[in-house]
Amino acid sequence: MLPDLAAGAAVRVLNRLLEREASARDQLRAHAGRTAKFELPPFSVLLGIDDAGRFRTAAGEPDVSIAIDPLQVPAAVFDPSAVMRNVRLSGDADFAQTLSTVLQRLRPEPEEELARFVGDAAAVRIVGLMRAAMATAADGAGRLARSATDYLVAENPMLVTRIEADAFARDVSTLRDTVERLDKRLALLEARPR
Repeated sequence: MLPDLAAGAAVRVLNRLLEREASARDQLRAHAGRTAKFELPPFSVLLGIDDAGRFRTAAGEPDVSIAIDPLQVPAAVFDPSAVMRNVRLSGDADFAQTLSTVLQRLRPEPEEELARFVGDAAAVRIVGLMRAAMATAADGAGRLARSATDYLVAENPMLVTRIEADAFARDVSTLRDTVERLDKRLALLEARPR
């Protein structure tokens, strides 16, 4: 039941976005009858393309499987192309490329969708606040990562910097070359007649 609800919701959202994109529907129309399986743990949704170039729920074996990185989903609210980053594709490459192109071109208008419920002004404010919150969260995550790195490298050296790792690798390489030369010299000395 849950997969059916997820498929129905995906079809409604995607087709709503396709309404503004006639050229995207034309691209999909060329693949009418084909199916794509979108995997986003814990969901797996099988969608097909109808003769009008719109999505529909489907059954059977997919022509292409697309495994989506769940970490990219929150960013997709404001940037749909984010969902298509870090995906794993298998199956019909031409169909997968068309889906990728179409899905990256679809642009949700969160203000427009929200305005139906709360009005234009409130929708603009709410979406603006959400964008600011996401930017603040991304900035905070970046700062946390830099602070953790600084701590682990400088204050409590559990990690080494790239410069130190490169220097260590060079030293090991030099030592290996020196040992090989010494080994060859020893072999020559042992091979000499006494």
